[in-house]
Amino acid sequence: MNETNRAKILEHVLGERERQFKMYGEQTNHSDAWWNVIATEENGEVARAIWEQDSEHMYVEIIQACAVYFAWAEAILARTTKDEKHS
Repeated sequence: MNETNRAKILEHVLGERERQFKMYGEQTNHSDAWWNVIATEENGEVARAIWEQDSEHMYVEIIQACAVYFAWAEAILARTTKDEKHS
């Protein structure tokens, strides 16, 4: 385990998450089905980079996919918190 690399990767994921937020704004109202469409598209980009044997591009696409899953998790927590407040 290389904690330095983990910290660097997490920093890249959080940075990408911020970039996505600036581009798309609040996205907590998406359905899980729509999140799955977004995530599938990102996974397709990773697959393409694998097929092209482009490690640098693959890393970027993996970070973007992770940030999408992070945003989806944020949406789930927001939804759960909202439901708990209305119970």
